[in-house]
Amino acid sequence: MQVQRPSIYIVSTMNGAFDIVIIGAGPAGLAAARQLVSPSGSPRVLLVDKSTPWKHPIPCAEGVFCPQFHQAIDPKESWIRFTIDRAVFHSPNHSSLVYQDINKGYIIDRARMQKDLADECGHNGAECAFERQVTQVEKFGDDGTRRVTFGDGECVSARVVIDCSGPLSSLGRGEPIHCKPMDLEVAYLAHIRTSSVDTDTVHIHAGKDIAPGGYAWTFPRTRRSANVGIIVGSPFRAKANVRRLLECFLKEHFPDSSVEQAFAGTIPCSYGRKTLATYGLIKAGDAASTVNPISRAGISEAMLSGSMAGTCALAMLGAGTKKKMAAVCKEYEKAWYEKRGKRHARLAKVKNSLAKVPDSDYNRAAESLSTVPRKQLTMSRIFSVSLARFPRLVWALRHMM
Repeated sequence: MQVQRPSIYIVSTMNGAFDIVIIGAGPAGLAAARQLVSPSGSPRVLLVDKSTPWKHPIPCAEGVFCPQFHQAIDPKESWIRFTIDRAVFHSPNHSSLVYQDINKGYIIDRARMQKDLADECGHNGAECAFERQVTQVEKFGDDGTRRVTFGDGECVSARVVIDCSGPLSSLGRGEPIHCKPMDLEVAYLAHIRTSSVDTDTVHIHAGKDIAPGGYAWTFPRTRRSANVGIIVGSPFRAKANVRRLLECFLKEHFPDSSVEQAFAGTIPCSYGRKTLATYGLIKAGDAASTVNPISRAGISEAMLSGSMAGTCALAMLGAGTKKKMAAVCKEYEKAWYEKRGKRHARLAKVKNSLAKVPDSDYNRAAESLSTVPRKQLTMSRIFSVSLARFPRLVWALRHMM
């Protein structure tokens, strides 16, 4: 969706030196900019993206968990398409389990959110350069800055760079902060037009024939359109044709639908990164592998890490010495570890064992739980029924919601 409203962001003239350059204007970059900007123009912030973030937002399921989303930002009502209070888990043999969660979730309009946040940042002092590709960020120099080079050869300097450029970022190459994602999954999704959609429900499908090592989802988009996708686990991506898997899924579950748009993407699910910040360079969002390894949720996580990266950048500006700057880096890494990283590290280990759960376990667990009245189907009840017979499934069900 393209939001047709006047823009108030400032297109930077790309002149001079900046205090902070933020690369990537997705959820992480916008949250970082929002944390930093002020009408006084201090610090001087440049927000860069290779595209216009509300015209071409990174395709995703647009689902967020309410508590985590509100922790990251106070959302506008206009960003929320639907409130979700029910999830239907489908086992490989098509048995289903309906679960209602008191915490609920949202389906958001990511394009509208990113447009509003970009406008807010521009209004409050950020200079923006969209449709500009960053090709290189040089190492921290003796003058206390990094040089940022663009595709056309133009350069700016920055005292701090925040890298929110995504999971395949090469920024910081040759430094300890550079790290390739060890568990990079592939996804393929489509916006489909269909006859009717349950706007308060999301559907999750498990099964090795459907999505090996991952899952399939159906999320509402409008009252007559849905966001449908497939995630394939990294051990299976070389053998699985994720586009073909989605085509088969649509043919079986939505035979009368029409595809409006289709997208491919990658999801960094590992949490093995030891260095999130170094002298004058901070990683946030997908560039820092902040995605939940089990649910693959990443929007709230990106916004939280982006805000934290903004706070880190301000502290780095005032550090004065490399020793103090190193201490600021450690504080950021420790803060993220406590907020999400510790849990994500645990989930990343659990995720490997979940890929080995046979389809028959999912089938039998769904059948066992289907006898529990829906109003009594709490997470604790799911655990008590499943734990003795299917202990590995407990983790899957717990972290899908």
